[in-house]
Amino acid sequence: MGKVKTCCTNIALLIFSHRFLTFCCASRYLRDKNYDGYYYSKSQNLRREVRQAYDEAFKKYDVLIMPTIPKKASQFPSKNPSLTEYLEKTYEMNHNTGPFNLTGHPALSINAGFSHGLPVGMMITGKMFDEVTVLKVAYTFEQLRDNVQ
Repeated sequence: MGKVKTCCTNIALLIFSHRFLTFCCASRYLRDKNYDGYYYSKSQNLRREVRQAYDEAFKKYDVLIMPTIPKKASQFPSKNPSLTEYLEKTYEMNHNTGPFNLTGHPALSINAGFSHGLPVGMMITGKMFDEVTVLKVAYTFEQLRDNVQ
């Protein structure tokens, strides 16, 4: 299957931040608000650049493995959160998953185990149109994980 190495979350975090994801979402809104598509076009150009950056990483690795969520689960927001609180809670969890929603690289998350009673997700991401490798790596990990327990 080739080389499979663990890659830290730095790739996703260096290229992406919640600001970029917010920019992409906001640009779609602004596209329809008489900005002549400027912000939407800009975000589409950024999407191509980000995809190219990940494609460069995939020249060296068959898959990238990272935590699905880069930190432990946080508390639920208050009963009637403000828009700011709602967006903060929403975006604090998608630093690693959000980029691949934009680039289109195949990715999945499986249970890697538990930490202090909370599940830890392992995200496996692969090259464009190479879902088979992602699924094979996930299956192999599940076999190893389940035989250890």
